[in-house]
Amino acid sequence: MGQLYSIYNAFNSFRSAPLPFTQRLIFGEQKLLEQPRIEDCTRTFITLQSLPVEILLHMFSFLELKPYIISHGVCKDWQSLLPLAEIHPTRRRLLVLYHKIINIPHFEKSLTWSLDNLEPFDRQSYIDSLLSQYPAVPEEFRMWILEWPDRLVIACRWPGVRLADCGTTNCQRRFGFNWLGYNSNSPQLFAVLYKNKTPLVKLIPALLIWRTSSTTDWLIFAEDERDLFGRVYITDFMDLESSAVIPHGRSFNLVDDSDDDSDDESDGYINVPYVDWVSYLEHHWEVTARMLLVPEKLNRPRPPDWLVERPVKIEFDKAFPNTLPTFPWNLRDTISHLALFS
Repeated sequence: MGQLYSIYNAFNSFRSAPLPFTQRLIFGEQKLLEQPRIEDCTRTFITLQSLPVEILLHMFSFLELKPYIISHGVCKDWQSLLPLAEIHPTRRRLLVLYHKIINIPHFEKSLTWSLDNLEPFDRQSYIDSLLSQYPAVPEEFRMWILEWPDRLVIACRWPGVRLADCGTTNCQRRFGFNWLGYNSNSPQLFAVLYKNKTPLVKLIPALLIWRTSSTTDWLIFAEDERDLFGRVYITDFMDLESSAVIPHGRSFNLVDDSDDDSDDESDGYINVPYVDWVSYLEHHWEVTARMLLVPEKLNRPRPPDWLVERPVKIEFDKAFPNTLPTFPWNLRDTISHLALFS
């Protein structure tokens, strides 16, 4: 055990060398890990390179996303061994997404606006704030907040990107407001309606992600609703959906072109959510990747940013993207009569 303890400590005492350009862009001016010598209990020196493969793989399985990525540059042996480590499934998916992004030519062009508007925030405090309001955070979102490179922002969705709208869509920006940037040092959960207009109607907790003039993106925190927990719903006023109501079941057709008057349960459509946070990010990167193929001269010029006035107004169930569509979760008992019976 003494030797293994020394090995684990060695990961905190790596010597350093310059990072490659891509990793400097994403992780900032940091250093590449190099193999240290480890002093064991017999006072002899060994290196991580001399350890059995099984021990190295076990150690690699505990690495978070950033050290796991950087460790690929230590040596060729590590580069071949790291993919064999059994890392957390969500971390593996984030790693796949990371490589998908950096392997797109000129991916850095998508980061310009976000990097210009990036502000630091305390990642652990962010998660702790959410846990103080509700006892469970979706695992994919939690790991993304704690481990994802803050300089590799996808479609402007990141707590460290300010709450503003530039009124255009291109490879750098998205039309709408990044509500993840609202009170990023003390994020709030909000109360949204579920199973509205049924005897089972209730309020559930959700995190407001993004708003446009017609759509609202929610990450659901209701752990007791297993079919909802961790999913991302996008409600759309253009489909006659409400911004503060999570759809359930089948919605009616806006245009009925049926020749008969029978009540067909297949009529209408179902609002299909993203199954989890990583799926939501994957979609937005695919959109960004397509926009990177558009010639720069065809991108619309960027108008001045539209900042959200403080304090932010609450316009319950309204489609104003610079306002909150519902009340904070911690006020649910106070406003439940308004939301449930209005």
